[in-house]
Formats: sequence, structure tokens, C-alpha cells
Amino acid sequence: MLLSRPPSSANSLSVSHTRKNTHKLLHQAIQQQDYSTAIHLLSYLIAQEPQTSKHYSNRGLMHYHRGKWPQAIRDYNQALQINPNDDRIYAYRARCNIALEHWDAAITDYDFAIDINPHNTQARLHQGVLFRALQMYDDAIVCFDLALFLGQLNAHIYAERGRTYQLIGHWNCAFGDYQKALELLCKAPSSPLKSQIQAWISELLPSQ
Repeated sequence: MLLSRPPSSANSLSVSHTRKNTHKLLHQAIQQQDYSTAIHLLSYLIAQEPQTSKHYSNRGLMHYHRGKWPQAIRDYNQALQINPNDDRIYAYRARCNIALEHWDAAITDYDFAIDINPHNTQARLHQGVLFRALQMYDDAIVCFDLALFLGQLNAHIYAERGRTYQLIGHWNCAFGDYQKALELLCKAPSSPLKSQIQAWISELLPSQ
């Protein structure tokens, strides 16, 4: 005698299918930059899987893209309660704190990200840019130095360190970093970073 599938198993398959569909729709919404729809879909996933930190983190990212900084921070806080060892979430939250001009909180978030993962060169890079914006130039240089030492040679890091040297009057160091960045970008002729470096160099040359 053949037994029919138990209702609980059938329900489980139905939920699994719905989640798969939701992930597909979520991917499409993000690709289309339809962040409102993405937030709605992520809220559904959170209701289904409330202990999955990436759902909160991803919804926080959608709020960030919509300029809803406090909502993004709330989601990042929830994600970190579930998974306090994800360095990327601290770095994401730092960006929201920067947008809200919560400078100390942003610096602390980058510190947490770097403590968890010393090889998170993006966190070091962005913390360096923040230090520079706050005119904490020595701290910025240290961030860029460590990012270059611990990570791969990165044109963006050289460019940002060069800009920092330029702002404190170390023209030769600035020009050297710009040249290294341009060498790494030689195969990307239309790079926005390349255009930015060239603009900075044009400011630098009359000062020599």
C-alpha cells in the first residue's frame, strides 16, 4: 500500500519552494535597484528565518542604498546580535555612521571590523579616508600603509594615500603614489579612479 506524503513534509516542500522563489525575486530586485521591493522580500525571509544574520545585513544594505541610515543601523545591530564575528557588518554599519556624521562610532566600527579580520583591506581603506576627512592625517597614512602591507597592491589605496600626502604637503610622496596607482590602472583606460588621480595630479604639478 502506498502512503501519501505527510502534510508536514508537503508543507515543508512548499515553504522551501517559496523561499527559493523569494531568493530569485530578491536577486532580480537588487539587480534592478528596486530597493523597496528587496526590503519587502527580505522582511519575508526574516519572518521565515529570524536567526539568519545575512537577511538583516542585506536589508540594512537596502536601507543604506535608500538613504535610510537609522533603519540600516537597526538591521545591522540585529545582524550583529546574531553573528557578532562578521567583520563586514561592522564595516557596513560604519558607512551609515559616517552618513549620520557619527564619527567616533564609525571609527569604532572600523576598529571592530579590523580586529576581527586584519586582512579586511576595504575597512582599512575606508577608515583611512575617514581619518583624512577629519584631518587626522597621520592616522590615515597608517591605515593606508597597513592596507598595502597586509593586502594586495591596490590602486585605490595608493591613490588615497597619495591624496593624503598631497594635503599635508609631501609632494614627492604624493606623486610617487599616484604613479603607482596609474601603473596598476594601465589596463583600465576609462576608470573613474584614473580620472580622479589625473585631476589630483593637475592640482599637484603647479605646486612643485
